[in-house]
Amino acid sequence: MAERAIHRSAAVLGLLAAPILLGAGTASASSWQVGPFFRAEYSGEAGQYLCGKASALEPGWRMTILVPCTYDPEANAWYNVVFDPAKLAPWTWSS
Repeated sequence: MAERAIHRSAAVLGLLAAPILLGAGTASASSWQVGPFFRAEYSGEAGQYLCGKASALEPGWRMTILVPCTYDPEANAWYNVVFDPAKLAPWTWSS
């Protein structure tokens, strides 16, 4: 029984660690989505403002920010990595 709990904990930690590593370790600031995890990028003059505004709104939508707004100088863009639990259930509505 304890072994099952350890395996489940490891699986959950792996799911949470993968997007963080992908988000922080990619050379390009391209957006991506893997199931309930996604990386959004914001470029241009208002990139930092938009990233900050999105980070402020996402918790209200029950999303969890895994990587807060970070600047990628190579791509000249701001990005964040987010976990959206609404994407776990295929029957949920999205707008």
